[in-house]
Amino acid sequence: MPKIAAENIEEHIRQQTARILDCAAELFATNGYRGTDLGSIAKSMGLARNSLYRYFPGKDHILVAVMQREMAPLVERTAGLNEDYPDPLERIEAWLDLQMQIATGPCHEMISLLGDMNQANTDLRQNIRALHVSPRETLQQAVTELLAGTGRDPEVVSSMVASMAQSAGGLAMTSRDVDAVIEELNESVRELLTRRKVHA
Repeated sequence: MPKIAAENIEEHIRQQTARILDCAAELFATNGYRGTDLGSIAKSMGLARNSLYRYFPGKDHILVAVMQREMAPLVERTAGLNEDYPDPLERIEAWLDLQMQIATGPCHEMISLLGDMNQANTDLRQNIRALHVSPRETLQQAVTELLAGTGRDPEVVSSMVASMAQSAGGLAMTSRDVDAVIEELNESVRELLTRRKVHA
């Protein structure tokens, strides 16, 4: 039986899991999804490959766990926007800022690797989708408050805002002037949100 340095088995599992995710995140960032396998992750930890199966069923599960860990602080901050920004327009602007932080930060590197996964099982796909639920709910709630009484459809408008943020995030990754992309995004979203409904 392997030696346990932690105070108990639960703490040992927590520490080992964190180490696996640390090593995997570095290897994924350096070598990409296809260039990283369970053997290389185990080797970087000084473990036998079979030891990893005690913690994760496969490489896809490790990648999703890495992404969940990286995204957790930003998802938590997004959920806190309701309290921090009572004004819905300010809340949406703060939401956009967080989305751009995700798009231009290390989290996006992990998100982009998900496209390399061959066929994620149903549980993994649900875990991935769950990361987007809370941020989208926060956005839709703010848009609903902002558009109350205007006759405009908040679901349609919030979907448009989310799509604009996603497109701007993609542009920001390759742009030489990220600030210009962010400024254009904010101005375009503000114009979309504040225009009055045009009646036929």
